[in-house]
Amino acid sequence: MGYKDVLTDLKNDQLSHIYLFHGVEYYLMEHMLQGIKSKLVDEGFQALNYQMMDGKETTIDQIINACETLPFMGESRLVVIKDLECFSGKRKNISEEEEKKLAAYLSDIPPTTYLVFMVTEGIDKRKKIVKDIGQYGKIIEFDKLQGTELNKWIIKSFSRYGKKIGEKEVAFFLDVTGYMERNSNKNLKDLENEIKKISDYLGEKTAVTLQDIDLLASKTIENNIFRLVESIGEKNGERALTLFNDMLLEGEAEIRILYMITRQFRLLYQIKLMEAQGYTPMAIAPKLGLQQFVVKKYLNQAANFDKNTLRKALQKCLDTDGGIKKGKIGPRLGVELLISEFAG
Repeated sequence: MGYKDVLTDLKNDQLSHIYLFHGVEYYLMEHMLQGIKSKLVDEGFQALNYQMMDGKETTIDQIINACETLPFMGESRLVVIKDLECFSGKRKNISEEEEKKLAAYLSDIPPTTYLVFMVTEGIDKRKKIVKDIGQYGKIIEFDKLQGTELNKWIIKSFSRYGKKIGEKEVAFFLDVTGYMERNSNKNLKDLENEIKKISDYLGEKTAVTLQDIDLLASKTIENNIFRLVESIGEKNGERALTLFNDMLLEGEAEIRILYMITRQFRLLYQIKLMEAQGYTPMAIAPKLGLQQFVVKKYLNQAANFDKNTLRKALQKCLDTDGGIKKGKIGPRLGVELLISEFAG
């Protein structure tokens, strides 16, 4: 189940008495918790009818006692447990005996109590306690937003600051911030911070432009590497070296930058070969573990290189890496020479 199932529960006044929230989008999780809290607990009695507990600092007896406490001057009591580790196969902050005691208690939750577990890591759905929550309550995964849903969230977030952003600008914003990149740890909270930064900078201006985003949004190393390799393909050595120096000033290590440049050339080479074999972006994406829109972007960049140049660039990257590791050349000079050779 996803967060929309909780929205449906809220809308229909059919909240489950037990929820297990898990996933990477903690920002969205917190937002949903606020919706449940507003629905169940009168603001004037939150101190008595709402209890947040740190799962790393509490015992199962304390959790049960919190659930058994009757609401004061209200019909409901909300108990939230954060980061109780018994839901995954990793180290637990409660014993096996306590875990069994909690699992046994799930069927006896008082009708006045609503219990929400919030876990920022993955869960092991094979575990008995997870299965028991699925039996007596609901398990909700808060995964990254995607597609139209994500675009609407960004547009709505900008509108809260009185700003308007178009679809083209939304796509560029997502590209620059790296939210959708594979293995990216960016979440909606990070996007919200970027949206606020851009909105504050714009002041009275209402329209968000590509230039505003490019100037202000924090760029991932993947995005900077893409721009650097793009500059190499366009034979703009000055811009490529400027991007390289900017990354150094931001604290990126030369060897890390070289690794990412090598990775980029390898992806371009693979994509160019697959395109020549008749593969579509839709077919290439799963084979390389990339989003389809990323493949399309890389295909455009690959047009600036022929296969022979990409092979030479890959070999030069490997030679540079070997030279740096053997102490034959300094890391900074090695990368600069690599850039100059192919951007000249």
